[in-house]
Amino acid sequence: MSGPGEQQPLLTVPYGEDGAPTEPPKGTLDVWRENISRILESRPFHTLIITSIVIDATCVLADLGFTVLSDSCTPLDEGPAWLEVLATISLAITTLFLIEIPVALWTFGIRFYNPFSDVPHSTLHLFDAAIIITTFILEFVLKGRQRELAGLLIILRLWRLVKLVGGIAVGAAELGEETAEELEETKRQLEGTTIALAKAREENRKLRGRVAWLETGGSEGAEF
Repeated sequence: MSGPGEQQPLLTVPYGEDGAPTEPPKGTLDVWRENISRILESRPFHTLIITSIVIDATCVLADLGFTVLSDSCTPLDEGPAWLEVLATISLAITTLFLIEIPVALWTFGIRFYNPFSDVPHSTLHLFDAAIIITTFILEFVLKGRQRELAGLLIILRLWRLVKLVGGIAVGAAELGEETAEELEETKRQLEGTTIALAKAREENRKLRGRVAWLETGGSEGAEF
């Protein structure tokens, strides 16, 4: 039993076999954050984002061209069917981008959109999020009011093009950063392989010398 003057620690810190403290087990939310973080920062996801931006740009340019060239600024429900399909595709892509904002906020924290944080391209992330939210709101505010707000509708199309440029800038910057990290990792692996190869060559040289010495009359019991 402990003496009256001794105090037991309130919390016990687990230690590993090497004597270093071990990290506590991660909770379910932490595991989910790590998994989602890997997905959001992966190259396939960045490629998917840029591909979606290109598709959205095509839809916006087609919609903008039809709006500018149409003398009466035909409403969407009276326009061609292909224009409605493009508008639906573009709205779906914008919705996906909108969903990405709270997911990234939950995964990386507020610093992901804080331009004063140490997160790379956080200013572009904030700019892109502001454009996406504004675009999504304007899409529903101006829906069905094309004749009365024809000028604002064209401005909306141009605003969406700004959104696409911002998205491409973010995606390209993140892809460039990921490529630089991959090159650095490849360089480290190459250096390690070069060192291992040099050691293997040295071992091979010693073995060849020992074999040659044994063939010329040496004995296995003798030291080389």
